[in-house]
Amino acid sequence: MQKTAIIGMGQVGGSLGKALKKSGAGYYIIGIDKKKDVLDAAVKAGAADEASLNIATVKGCSVVVICTPSDLISSIYGKIAKIVDKNTIITDAASVKESVETAVAKIYKKGKNIYGSFAPFVAAHPMAGREKNGIVSADAKMFENAYVIITGSIPKSLKNESIIAKMWRHAGAKTVKMPAKKHDELAAFTSHLPHIIAFALNKIYKDIKKKNTEIDYLTAGSFKSMTRVSVSSADMWAPIFAMNGKNVDKFLKSFIKEIRVFEKDMKSPSKVKRDILRTQK
Repeated sequence: MQKTAIIGMGQVGGSLGKALKKSGAGYYIIGIDKKKDVLDAAVKAGAADEASLNIATVKGCSVVVICTPSDLISSIYGKIAKIVDKNTIITDAASVKESVETAVAKIYKKGKNIYGSFAPFVAAHPMAGREKNGIVSADAKMFENAYVIITGSIPKSLKNESIIAKMWRHAGAKTVKMPAKKHDELAAFTSHLPHIIAFALNKIYKDIKKKNTEIDYLTAGSFKSMTRVSVSSADMWAPIFAMNGKNVDKFLKSFIKEIRVFEKDMKSPSKVKRDILRTQK
């Protein structure tokens, strides 16, 4: 039996718990969250075998997965590392990696507990998620054929990374190794920028709807696809933008530049056609 704790039983944590239970690989899942109703729902949904409001419940687990907003990862690691021994591997699912690794490395370097040095950490990010939030949106199939990026370990350990990679494969995912800096740069474009665009579009939509309720008759496939993730958790996304701001800003400027090209050429169908074709090559 593989005793695994998941801290933060939202969509990602709940989906991971469900997937690992479904895998048949012998996982015993302890769900940890600050809300009792969330924990009750997690157990009822089959995402956890037992639930606890107490973070100290991680003691004795072989793996602890932190599935909270990115800005909380390092502080939670510091709390857990004081409780568990060196045989426990702590990992995460945050969308930003370089700043998390840096913060955890500082804590690990200085950390001491009754077992000696602090427990090791493996940084990971599953490239999966849906627009709905919370344990009610957890799905055992969430990670099937999705990529999980493993960006590093503290201290460096291929063995620990392989253990976490195996866990994610049991959840149905494929794993890839990538440096944290590269991950953050690419994720800024493929994930973080699209969310900003969706949030902005949804804000404009709400402003228009105040005066034109008929707009809902015209919100078909393209608009719904573009704004699908606009209802994503603000608690999760605000820290992501702040922690990966430099990379996001770079691509946001590139996006604005391209929008201005279309703005300039809109009166000329031939130029707009050229602009569209240029994006498709």
